[in-house]
Amino acid sequence: MNAQTSNLQGQGISLSFGGIQVLKGLDLEFRAGEITGLIGPNGAGKTSLFNCLTGAYRPQKGSITYAGAPLDGLPPAARAKRGVVRSFQTVALCPDLTVVENVMIGLSRNYHAGWLNAFLPLPKGRRELAEMRSAAEGALAELGLANVGDLFPEQLPPGMLRLVEIARAIVGKPSVLLLDEPAAGLNNSETRDLTRTLREIASPDLVMVVVEHDMDLVMSICDRIYVLNFGEFVTCGRPDEVRQDPDVIRIYLGSEDD
Repeated sequence: MNAQTSNLQGQGISLSFGGIQVLKGLDLEFRAGEITGLIGPNGAGKTSLFNCLTGAYRPQKGSITYAGAPLDGLPPAARAKRGVVRSFQTVALCPDLTVVENVMIGLSRNYHAGWLNAFLPLPKGRRELAEMRSAAEGALAELGLANVGDLFPEQLPPGMLRLVEIARAIVGKPSVLLLDEPAAGLNNSETRDLTRTLREIASPDLVMVVVEHDMDLVMSICDRIYVLNFGEFVTCGRPDEVRQDPDVIRIYLGSEDD
């Protein structure tokens, strides 16, 4: 599958809750081989759009396709099997599992024996458990976390926890990676590490979309940026174009008159 055909697209996506329209007929194309930013003020509809793309919400109107195949009506688990995965604003790691075991959860769509069989002393379970652990350790090593696999989440600082969640998202080799505020709560040093990590995991076949409030991060890593406000796209363009757009300056980045 080449990058030209493996894009994530949406047409006319509309979502309402109790008569309040959250998303208003959005048309979008997130391209493989690019890092796309999705920015906008609080309440703009960014997380709601992510929830529609991953199947957590079902829009009242519109269609969503990946590589030309429709995703409409598929629940999150089915979309994950097609390679559409996401992270969340709040780190959601299981405190009772080690770091490497948390990352192994991201492989549930790739293996067939299941967790119960994997932990029973059966040949297939033992083999899959070993494969899952090896893959999880590889994902951690890719993000510079090779030495923390046997620790528990409470033993790690916030920056590392964010990277562990990203490791869990990428361990299954996704086709679409949706990151919801990955830099939330990070200090400057941790954000720089995250920026470097996102650049390193980008690939020609991967659709990566980043929702983020840290404008330095967005402007430095994104190839294109969509700006969302009140459920509508204000503009879409290269970082330099978005930075200079007067509507963006007015509604999101702030202006001298504010």
